[in-house]
Amino acid sequence: MRKIFFTWALALSAVVSVSSCNNASSGDQPETTATEQEGAAQDSTAAGTQTQQLAYICPMECEGSASMEPGKCPVCGMDLEKNPKYQASADTTATR
Repeated sequence: MRKIFFTWALALSAVVSVSSCNNASSGDQPETTATEQEGAAQDSTAAGTQTQQLAYICPMECEGSASMEPGKCPVCGMDLEKNPKYQASADTTATR
């Protein structure tokens, strides 16, 4: 009788444990609001504008790898390529 009781108690605790884990994971995730989505869009636009200001970019588009000078990407190690969106300003084209 004792074995049956412990078996049922163990099974019941396992079911309660599993069901509580499933409910907690869905409730813990916050919903994104429209203002958060707009902020994320502005951040990506700002990053795109910043990349346009740099002459060399990584072909894998690694974050933080763009540079004004040729070289290697510090993230993936690939050679940086000329940025087709880069527009040199009057200051950078001045002769020395």
